[in-house]
Amino acid sequence: MSSPTHVRKALHLAAMKAKLQGVAGHRLLLVTALAAFLLLFSARTLFSSSRGPGAASRLSGDGSCSKLPAPVAEALVHYATSNVTPQQTAAEIGVSLRVLQRRSPCNFLVFGLGHDSPMWAALNHGGRTVFLEEDASWIASVRSAHPGLESYHVTYDTRLTEADELIALRDHPGCTAQPDLAAAAEASCRLALRGLPAVFHEVEWDLIMVDAPTGWTPEAPGRMGAIYTAGMAARARRPGDGATDVFVHDVDRTVEDRFSKAFLCDAYLTEQVGRIRHFVIPSHREKPGTPFCPQN
Repeated sequence: MSSPTHVRKALHLAAMKAKLQGVAGHRLLLVTALAAFLLLFSARTLFSSSRGPGAASRLSGDGSCSKLPAPVAEALVHYATSNVTPQQTAAEIGVSLRVLQRRSPCNFLVFGLGHDSPMWAALNHGGRTVFLEEDASWIASVRSAHPGLESYHVTYDTRLTEADELIALRDHPGCTAQPDLAAAAEASCRLALRGLPAVFHEVEWDLIMVDAPTGWTPEAPGRMGAIYTAGMAARARRPGDGATDVFVHDVDRTVEDRFSKAFLCDAYLTEQVGRIRHFVIPSHREKPGTPFCPQN
């Protein structure tokens, strides 16, 4: 008969094994879900293309199908062979995926360059996906592995410790009564990001994802400015181009929770799944006097 000590050791080993299997199983499930997302999305894209006027040119002499788009194929290989998984869960990714399925190819701006970046670029195949990243060395590392991703270095002059001070700017006309980000910067709104690449101002953004900058240590810049800037880009959009879908990740954290509600507005919140919120913000251009946040 085994001693109590041996029994406890056996139970401990079994528990550890189950835990490890659970982690591996979760990772496998997420990678499988991503692969399914990308395959379904690419299949829809190819099927739609095959029905268009240029369908004949997409078929070879023996009637074989077109190749997978390069970004989709690269993303599938990346996630199938990688030991890392995206920052978002499959359910959270699904929130943005449903919008991309409806609106892509489109202009998609992402605050942050991460392990999920190849996926976002692939899901927006045919559109323009731009990543804004605070860490120049990380940009260089990602570019070496994924040279096709379009990314730019940005800097932030805020600190997470300033969040309580900055949230008060929701009532300051220098931040909430301006027609666009440039005017807010001229009015000395501290939340207005400065030094952004020209592409930010040149493109009308259909989707914006805020999943950066870092915000888990006191000296980190926090996402206060990124959230405000995303909202201003949406409000300054040309009226005829429709509303802008804005997503904010990590809303379980205080800053993301408070600032998304204050500057993207409860009235524009359409969905929350897990740690991600989805806002649909209409254009305020050519509508002087439109409240920054309408009443619910």
